[in-house]
Amino acid sequence: MKLPPYRALLAVDIVKFSRAKGIYLGDMREQVPRVLERAMSLSGLQEAWDSRRFPASAGDDYVFGTDPTWLPLLISPLMGSLQTVLEEVDHELAARDRDLRLRLRAALHVGPVHDSGDEWRDRIGEPTVTTFRLLSSTVISDALARSHPGVTQIALIVSQRVFDDVIRPGYATLHPSEFTPVTAEVPGKDFAEPAWLYVPRPSRREGRDDDTAASAASGEEKADRPSAESGPLAVFHGPVGQSNSAHEMHVSQTLPPDFFGKEPKRGHDD
Repeated sequence: MKLPPYRALLAVDIVKFSRAKGIYLGDMREQVPRVLERAMSLSGLQEAWDSRRFPASAGDDYVFGTDPTWLPLLISPLMGSLQTVLEEVDHELAARDRDLRLRLRAALHVGPVHDSGDEWRDRIGEPTVTTFRLLSSTVISDALARSHPGVTQIALIVSQRVFDDVIRPGYATLHPSEFTPVTAEVPGKDFAEPAWLYVPRPSRREGRDDDTAASAASGEEKADRPSAESGPLAVFHGPVGQSNSAHEMHVSQTLPPDFFGKEPKRGHDD
């Protein structure tokens, strides 16, 4: 039996998705690949986006594979671009509903996974399981719970393999000291692995100590929500959204005009 090809695996999901108002859930889920595409275009990764492998979504997560040679750029500048795009989106959301946010967790891993055009087998393997365990780990939820929701829009957790192969040798533009060593654990799962946490724009949530924030994070919606880790509930074929050049793409293209309905709700951001 041949070893499956190596793929970089990027998975993201929405923070506190289940706490959003039901009227927004479907639209929020739809925006995740749109935000990813815009950020990847801004990062010089349009080719990687257009050629991505086995993209899939279940619930509020989105995962795809790509050639591992893209790994350095998937870390930086992509995470910084995602922070920027999400900041723009956040201003748009706050103008409509002050309680609505689109913040993301992201996990990055690499390893051999099936990639043969068979949607039932593609991406299935230990590396995909590890990617979603990293994404579901308490440590990344805690990091976002402790941060200010109006400032920090995304946090990234990378596997030890990615750190050793990409970050430590200097292939990424970020210095290794910008990553925090952590142990990624998932309650109820036999999983505890060394990993590295990176927050493009760190902040501190005012008025909440670490214990309070961690307690809040432990109640996240992850446990009962389906994940693309287990199989293709929604599989995307071909590009999602537009593939314009970076200078032609704007937030108005990221969010459709009827995303929030016709009547905005009044209020101010935190």
